[in-house]
Amino acid sequence: MVMEERPASPDALSRPERTKMPRMTDLSRFYDEIREGAAQQGLLTFPGYVGDELPAVWWQGDSDDWFGFLMIAKAEGARTLYVGRAILEEEDLQELAEWVEEKTGPGSTNGDRARLKEFERYIGCTGEVRLGWIKDGIAFLLQQRTEWYDDFLELMAETEDEEDI
Repeated sequence: MVMEERPASPDALSRPERTKMPRMTDLSRFYDEIREGAAQQGLLTFPGYVGDELPAVWWQGDSDDWFGFLMIAKAEGARTLYVGRAILEEEDLQELAEWVEEKTGPGSTNGDRARLKEFERYIGCTGEVRLGWIKDGIAFLLQQRTEWYDDFLELMAETEDEEDI
């Protein structure tokens, strides 16, 4: 991974080493790096997600450049960062398994059952990290997801779509 060099600002500490994202299956270390980087910059972290009720601006830069996002937050006067993560729990898969059984019936095999089995190896892993700050009633957000978590959310959306029918 090529890391862009930036001129150091007088109040910035050295850039923390970044985690390579494309091959990651667990974003726990990424989450910890963000919290540590925020603390080094004198920013408070609040564990949680910014709600959908606020107008939001999503980070369109490199999602691995959380440090750049953090520096913008600091320059804009943010004091608190909201840092949330989604950890795959066994209960999440149990709910999906019930849906697959209802959809296909006992004893049958299909792609959904195979997809569900694949997710078992990610139980306890962090699949999504979302970082945000608020200024003037607008949420500024950066989100990073693993590929398997995108697939998991896609399957969850399918269950919700079928329940709405």
